[in-house]
Amino acid sequence: MQDRDGRSAALVLKVSLFLVFTAIAVFFVVQTSLGARNAAGGPSSLPQDNADRKLGETVYRSLDELLGDLASTRVYVLVPSWELPVSGEVFIAEAGGCLYLTSNLGEVMAVDASTGNIFWSLDLGVWVSAAPTVQDGVVYVGATNHVLYALDAGSGTLLWYYTSQGEILAQPVVDGGMVFFTADNDSVYDLLHRLYALDARSGALLWIYDTESWTPSPPAVGDNAVYSGGYRREVYALDKYGGRELWSFKASNIVFSSPQVVDGMVLFTCIDGWVHALDSESGAPLWSRKLPGFVWLAPPDGSGKLYACSHRNTLTAIALDTGEELWEFTDGVLLSCSSPADGEAVCAFNGEGKAYVLDEDSGSIVGLLLAPNDFTSPPILAGNSIYASSSDGFVRAYAIAVDYTP
Repeated sequence: MQDRDGRSAALVLKVSLFLVFTAIAVFFVVQTSLGARNAAGGPSSLPQDNADRKLGETVYRSLDELLGDLASTRVYVLVPSWELPVSGEVFIAEAGGCLYLTSNLGEVMAVDASTGNIFWSLDLGVWVSAAPTVQDGVVYVGATNHVLYALDAGSGTLLWYYTSQGEILAQPVVDGGMVFFTADNDSVYDLLHRLYALDARSGALLWIYDTESWTPSPPAVGDNAVYSGGYRREVYALDKYGGRELWSFKASNIVFSSPQVVDGMVLFTCIDGWVHALDSESGAPLWSRKLPGFVWLAPPDGSGKLYACSHRNTLTAIALDTGEELWEFTDGVLLSCSSPADGEAVCAFNGEGKAYVLDEDSGSIVGLLLAPNDFTSPPILAGNSIYASSSDGFVRAYAIAVDYTP
C-alpha cells in the first residue's frame, strides 16, 4: 500500500512539473521570437522598446494566469480499490451498492460495489449490447436472440423471459410496474422497430406499437406517455397504458439518441447536432439549439441545465427553460458526463481515463481525476467512487477521497 501511495504521489508531482515546465517553455519561445524580430528590424506602429514592453507584460500576465490556474486545479490520481477481469465490451449499472454487469459476449453478473466480490454470474451465450436495468429486485437484460430476460437481482435466477420479433439492442426502461423496450424486425434492409410494453413482474404483454422507423436507443417514459424517435426523423408520443399515438413531430434530421423527459418537456437530439425541446403534452416546439456535430444528452440532474456531449469532443451546458447556451468545455474523446450527488459540479469523462470536474455555473475546471487506465464505456459515478471498464479487460473501482470531492 505504501508503494502504491508513493507511486501516486510521484505521478502527481510529475504531472505538475510537466505543466510548469511547459508554461516556462512557452515563455522562452515567445521571448526568442521577440529577439529575432528585433534583430530583423521589423516594422511597428509603436517604438520598438514600448511594443516589446507591452507584449512582454502581456506574456507575463498570461503566465501568471496559467500558473494560477494550475495552482487552483486540484489533481487527484485515481488508484483502483479493486479490479475484476471481464471478457468483451462491458456495460455497467448500479443499484443499492451493487454493480450489475453485462458483456457483449453474454455474461451477466452481480458484483459487490465496495469489494468487487461476485455475488452471482451466468452466461446467456448470446450477444448483449446494452447495460441491464435494475428495478425493485429484478434485473432486465435484452439480447440479440430476441429475448428479454428478467432475473432475480439477489440470485440471478430466471424469473421470466419474453421473446420479441427481433434483436433487442437498447437498454430496457422500467417505470410504474411496466417494462418498455424496442426490438427490430430482424431484417438486414428496411429496418423497423416495435415498441413493447410488458408487465414488469410477470412479463405479460400489455401492448405493442409498430413503427415505420428504427432506432438503437431506448425510449423515454413520462408520467402518462412514452416517447421515442427514429431514422425517419420523427419523434412520437404514445399513451403509456394503451400504446395509442398521442402526437408526432417531424424533426430536422435522424433521431438516434434517447429522448429525455423533464419539467414538462421532451428533449431530443438529431444526428446533425440540433437539440429540440417540445411540450410533452402537445408536442409543440418550445426551443431549438444547434450544437457541433452529433450529440447525445446526459440524464437531467435537477440543476435546471441540460448537458450535451458532442462527437466533436465538446460538452455544452444549456438552460432547460430557454435553450440558451451557458458554457462549453472541449477535450479529446469525451465519453459522457455525470453529476455528483450534491449537484454542485459536473464530471466530464474521456476515453483516456481522465475525469474533469467542472464548475456547473461556469464550466471552468476545478479538479482533474487521472485514472491509470483508459475508459472504454461511460463510467458510473456513484457516491465517492467511479466504476469503469478498460481496454485491458478489467472493470475497476476508483475511490475518490472525501476531502477531494467538490
